[in-house]
Amino acid sequence: MEKRRVGKIDDLFITALNNNVFSGAGFAFSKWSKRRYDRSVNYYGYAQREPEKKRLSREHFFDLASLTKPLATVPVLLALFEKKSISPETQLSEIYPSCPSDKKNITIRQLMSHNAGFVPHREYFHELIKIPIQERKTFLLQKLFAENLIKIPGESHNYSDLGYILLGLIIEKITDKNLGELASNLIYGPSGLQNDLVFPGLNKKGDRHYVSTEKCLWSGKMLSGTVHDDNCRVVGGVAGHAGLFGTVEGVVAFCEQLLDQWKGRGCHPAYSSTLLRRILTRIDGSAWTLGFDTVSEKGSSSGNYFSKESVGHLGFTGTSFWIDPEKECIVVLLTNRVHPSRENWKIKEFRPVFHDALMEGRVF
Repeated sequence: MEKRRVGKIDDLFITALNNNVFSGAGFAFSKWSKRRYDRSVNYYGYAQREPEKKRLSREHFFDLASLTKPLATVPVLLALFEKKSISPETQLSEIYPSCPSDKKNITIRQLMSHNAGFVPHREYFHELIKIPIQERKTFLLQKLFAENLIKIPGESHNYSDLGYILLGLIIEKITDKNLGELASNLIYGPSGLQNDLVFPGLNKKGDRHYVSTEKCLWSGKMLSGTVHDDNCRVVGGVAGHAGLFGTVEGVVAFCEQLLDQWKGRGCHPAYSSTLLRRILTRIDGSAWTLGFDTVSEKGSSSGNYFSKESVGHLGFTGTSFWIDPEKECIVVLLTNRVHPSRENWKIKEFRPVFHDALMEGRVF
């Protein structure tokens, strides 16, 4: 990356740290250049500021929050589609014959594209924490089935954690395996990324370094290597909507593999590139593909320079990625904007400014 741009971006991050946009941040910019990716990676600030300061480094794992949806749940679903264990058109009644009548015709496609009619979020953890942990996922499924839908399934697209919580439960019912194990064995292992994209709730190793987020609401302890999302944490740290942790280089490497498949120069043993390209296509009348966000015409967090075919996703903890198939570039931004408190939304203004600083004036 040219010195002038590096200096501008360094200044941007220093200002953001001084203004408490986040305590620490890492980013990667990767551009395909004929035969390989040219990748730049930088780190700023602290992995933890309270109760003691810990400097951020390339070894640190970030809580990826909702990036779990496109980087874990969706690829596992693709693997199940490839095996014909399930299809995008499979209805809930085929998986759960006794599901309520208002939800029996909801399809996997609708759940993946936020088109099933669920509300965005519920704080189920208040009730779940009171019952034995081995009963919590069964109780969670009952709560999801008892939800009043806010839209008729298939009528409109409304972003919802609930749909992906349900997708995670569906995956585990169909396979009789943990979602985290499936992601590691089917998706990350063959890609050589099983040590860079992990579910600590499944197998928390003491030698990893984690970026801290916020104090747990019920224990009062600072969360580090334990998922920030309360609904995910209460069921053991692995769910369809959250639970995945990753390094900056791990996330950008997986995005590079997705882009390679998208452009027809790579493959994955678990699912075909043709299948991947189908789910990366924007749905008519929606801002979503089957699991990925797209660039909005105005006010996109990706800024002003990503092409309209680009896909990406945001995470509540201050994480994001964008993949541009036209310009063949990737930007990953991982922060701990919720440390020490989630009541900090300055990241919304920072994201587009940062992406513009990276992309503006480049020749693609």
